Amino acid sequence: MKVYYIGGGYESCYYVRCLLPLVANGYDGDKTSIRGKRVSPEKMMQGAIDADVIVYHRPMDSKMLESAKLLKLAGKKIVMDNDDTYSKDSGVPLNMFKGLKDSLGTIVASIDKKLKEFAELADIVTVTTEVLAEEYRAYNKNVVVLKNCVDPDDWDEPQRNDDGKIRIGIVGSVASNQDYKSIIPLLDILKDRKDVQLVLFALPQKSKETERAVELYRPEFDFWKQYNPEWHSFVAHADYNSKLNDLKLDIMLIPRFDSYFNRAKSNLKFLEASMCEIPVIAQSFSDGLSPYEVNESDREYMLLASSTDDWITKTLSLIDNKEKRLEMGKMAHQYVLKEYNIHSNAHLWDNEYRKLCEQ
Repeated sequence: MKVYYIGGGYESCYYVRCLLPLVANGYDGDKTSIRGKRVSPEKMMQGAIDADVIVYHRPMDSKMLESAKLLKLAGKKIVMDNDDTYSKDSGVPLNMFKGLKDSLGTIVASIDKKLKEFAELADIVTVTTEVLAEEYRAYNKNVVVLKNCVDPDDWDEPQRNDDGKIRIGIVGSVASNQDYKSIIPLLDILKDRKDVQLVLFALPQKSKETERAVELYRPEFDFWKQYNPEWHSFVAHADYNSKLNDLKLDIMLIPRFDSYFNRAKSNLKFLEASMCEIPVIAQSFSDGLSPYEVNESDREYMLLASSTDDWITKTLSLIDNKEKRLEMGKMAHQYVLKEYNIHSNAHLWDNEYRKLCEQ
């Protein structure tokens, strides 16, 4: 069985959803290493023609849909993989699409329409969470959850902070300030503490190269600068794991606004933090179904905060207890290595593809 992966252009998502199972199972794709370059459309199509199963990750443009139609007519099995929702009223952070010529709502609606059309065409749809699975079962009866994983070989030995200040990190896009409303009182407290440094690994910091980005995200930059963060710009995903480790964070905060978009997300930030032995405080929703608590066993390896008071109490408790921080980080690291290791989970992808070929 030959399997070929085609990415939708989201580098970090392609790494987790495609590159990890690709390498672990010995498949082929338009990018076959963490530092590999995308191949030409011609080579990509040749790779697909030679394969039995073609996996499209987040196929958001019409060309991908048209190529999949042709390949299906040629007898190929088509897989659609997706790890986000773009459905109407889902709470998609529209700020992610700033700077594009069309209206933000129009862009999201167009993406959602193309993804749903592709789902109807596909022989199987693979997703990251049960929330996404339920959404796509309206368009394809064959939907399977394949959880995000990590590859220990891509992570260095966890680094320790020896600075004296407690380094508290927020990682990922800070373009949706709504996610951070619940922790504003906490941020106000941390701002006045001499023993704490807020660290943002997020949007580009101001420079000549990022002036346009700064202007596009002016409200976000103005919001965060009042907290005097140590700001680290996004990096290419080939450097992401080592960069996160190099930050030497003592605590990672993962606050989330309760929206359908956030409910459809996975626990990936917890996995990444755990690979660096960073203890996590993550968002809890009122019904206990946030991405960080829906898997009951995950809950034992992080702290969950459901209110502003929770965020304050639990963050301050970790600041004041180094031993607890170290213990949480180490336990979470061992747990993720056991439960989310791609080398012990790659067969789940392979099993689904082989089922298709047997039909």
